[in-house]
Amino acid sequence: MLELLKDLYAHQAWADAAHWKALRAHGPALADADLKGRLFHIHAVQQVWLGRWQGLPMPFPKVEDYPDLEDLYHFAKACHVALRTYLERLGEGDLAMPITYRNLAGEAFTQPLGDLMLHLPMHSQYHRGQSATRMVALGAHMPSTDLVTWQRAGRPVPLWA
Repeated sequence: MLELLKDLYAHQAWADAAHWKALRAHGPALADADLKGRLFHIHAVQQVWLGRWQGLPMPFPKVEDYPDLEDLYHFAKACHVALRTYLERLGEGDLAMPITYRNLAGEAFTQPLGDLMLHLPMHSQYHRGQSATRMVALGAHMPSTDLVTWQRAGRPVPLWA
């Protein structure tokens, strides 16, 4: 499962970078509060889950901490670097490790690390799709960020500007 997770996280970074590139190239998208909120959510959740896996107290960030999209863009890139670094240190056996965490409502759960790690790219994909729909409605051209598109292209690295 570790190799699958590495693939999914590499795709997630590539897809997020492509999404950000399209957003930054389209003026109306840059000014859209809905897009900013959704992108913030994607990357804040990435950071919070990583903190949970590491056993670190990780309060949910505040969108106000990222006053403009450039701040949020740099936060997004930093999240992916941290996720990649964490993933590189894992062994297959680590994925069975039980992780106990509290959700945002304060409820406690314990699940295997591998299950939780599988959740995160799916969560990001879901919200990236919502953002892409919004960007198309604003007139932006959105590249395909499907997993199969990334695979056919030879699994390219993310191209953050």
